[in-house]
Amino acid sequence: MLRLPNCIMIGFAVVVGELIASTTVPVRAALYGFMAGFLLLAASMVLNDYFDRELDAINEPKRPIPAGVIKPTEAFSFSIILGAIGFWFAANSGISTLIIAIVSVIIMILYNSRIKKTGLLGNAFVSTNVAIPFVYGGFVVASPTWSLGIFSLLAFLSSMGREIVKGIVDIPGDTAKGVKSVAATRGAPQAAKYGAGLFITAVALSALPLLLALVSFYYIPLVAICDIGFLLTAYSLLTNSSPNNAKRSKKYVLVWMTFGMLAFLIGAI
Repeated sequence: MLRLPNCIMIGFAVVVGELIASTTVPVRAALYGFMAGFLLLAASMVLNDYFDRELDAINEPKRPIPAGVIKPTEAFSFSIILGAIGFWFAANSGISTLIIAIVSVIIMILYNSRIKKTGLLGNAFVSTNVAIPFVYGGFVVASPTWSLGIFSLLAFLSSMGREIVKGIVDIPGDTAKGVKSVAATRGAPQAAKYGAGLFITAVALSALPLLLALVSFYYIPLVAICDIGFLLTAYSLLTNSSPNNAKRSKKYVLVWMTFGMLAFLIGAI
């Protein structure tokens, strides 16, 4: 239920935000930042399974709740526990980080309870929460920077593309339950075009940090891998918008986003 790779990635994103914003990051700040990001996303993932249990019965019947491994009430309680511990770490990092964490959780709750069925707006809510950890990391060390803002934008665009592509995989359940995703309302090929367009836009904007002298030339090798990966994924989706390829592509996107994080990290220190 936690989607551990995703939670680890978001926790790592907070630490990356700290390292980009400050040349010196105390161990306590890194640990608390990682744990806040990890736990709050974990809470979001469990809450998502709670609200999506009817959709998952169609799209992902092997998930714990539809499979009968965990009761819905148990999942809901587990989400609250994870969120409470995450808030503790956020509160002990400062007032600004606590406020950001609260905003992030409000976005999460609104998405899971109301906004998901709207389609693009729901995708934007998810992607905002993917972008927030980098800014959060800057506030942990009290040094938010312009480079963090640009990277947050790139993370938002990449995640938005991934969420739209993910909708191709979920067409059966989304259609049955009235989720107005791009794939469910306009078809898989159109969703693939939207996703590919966002990936290509992120690639184009990835040159900004270098052009604005916000990173060193060490940024180039890793961001090149990231950009080539996104371009190949975009091409793959444009030529094959099948659910199997969409499922494969959304996994690759996480890999390219990881290379992007590392590029910013190496280029900023």
